[in-house]
Amino acid sequence: MARRPLLVVLFTIFLDLLGFGLVIPLLPFFAKDLGASGLEVGLLMTSYSGMQFLFSPIWGRISDRVGRRPVLLVSIAANAVAMLLFAASTSLPLVFLARAFAGMANANIGTAQAYVADVLSGEERARGMGLVGAAIGMGFVLGPAIGGALAPLGRAAPALAAAALSGLNFVLAFVFLPESLPPEAREEARRRRSSRLRTFVEALDHPILPLLFLLFFLLTTAFAQMEATFALFTHARFGYGTAENGYLMAFIGVALAGAQGGLVGPLRKRMSEAAMLLAGTSLLAVGLLFLAGVHTIPGLLAACVVLAVGHGISNPALSSLVSRQAPEHAQGQVLGVNQSMASLARVVGPALGGLAFDHGSEVAPFLSGAAIVLLGCAVAFRIFRRRHAAHRPVAL
Repeated sequence: MARRPLLVVLFTIFLDLLGFGLVIPLLPFFAKDLGASGLEVGLLMTSYSGMQFLFSPIWGRISDRVGRRPVLLVSIAANAVAMLLFAASTSLPLVFLARAFAGMANANIGTAQAYVADVLSGEERARGMGLVGAAIGMGFVLGPAIGGALAPLGRAAPALAAAALSGLNFVLAFVFLPESLPPEAREEARRRRSSRLRTFVEALDHPILPLLFLLFFLLTTAFAQMEATFALFTHARFGYGTAENGYLMAFIGVALAGAQGGLVGPLRKRMSEAAMLLAGTSLLAVGLLFLAGVHTIPGLLAACVVLAVGHGISNPALSSLVSRQAPEHAQGQVLGVNQSMASLARVVGPALGGLAFDHGSEVAPFLSGAAIVLLGCAVAFRIFRRRHAAHRPVAL
């Protein structure tokens, strides 16, 4: 494994997501102070994911042509600008602009995954994708905790800290992050010059990639439903408030990072990525059903662990499969399309979860999420069967 480049890009991702997580606790309150309605707070979240949906394939496509390093550096710098704009916002339109700009800047996970695919061989990619997920998870866990601690210093303090982190991230990446994509691969991508639409259409003709895109959308939708309504569920069933839910989400984040960082590598040595994907998807369905039925704290914690392990196994396996199905000259673009499916799911999932909660019960989002994941199990089984019959990369 190419240790130094991998460690540098993982630390870059961690700092990126740590900065993102810093502003999460204050975002709804900041918007409310500027007169935002509940709907506008929701739209603020949606604007971020919507821009990620649009820009993940664009960043990926650019990175295939000019290299991963320039795209990561530009996106990190853009995130620093977005955080400064957020800290200085004195009106709701400026907050929307800052969050949309941040969504564009942070649509770089597909490019980071392409970097991992560049520096690792095919058999090591699942472990590498797991480490990417662990870096993301730890950023999400520590970011909100630090942001909450900084909030008493003022509404702008977490955003300014996030901007400072992005500045540090830029300096470290500029000094220590080497280019991972060989010049000949960049030249090949420029020579082909396929459009984003053409890439998507040709990917749909592949025997496995459309199923992987669909499965990523389904799994992320179900998980986003759970995340959006989890605090409402624990409040209704256990009387938990903000602090208790913060601890629970941190617990899930640590379990998720542990699964992605500690389980994926050993499992990959014992089973194929397609088998890991099927196992992780099945565990995710079991975890959602388990969560809907818990009435004790030990049961709640156990359900959270099952969910984290299922999600932690399935996501890296899926990303690795997408990478291995894509040709070398289109890694960034195809992984970007895959990440855009997750961004779209983060727009759809919370809305579906809220509707299920309002018109059903506190467990309705978990039951509907389990139904979505069971559909995903059927897709994962189809991928498992096709994986042994088709190995050709899509010719983009």
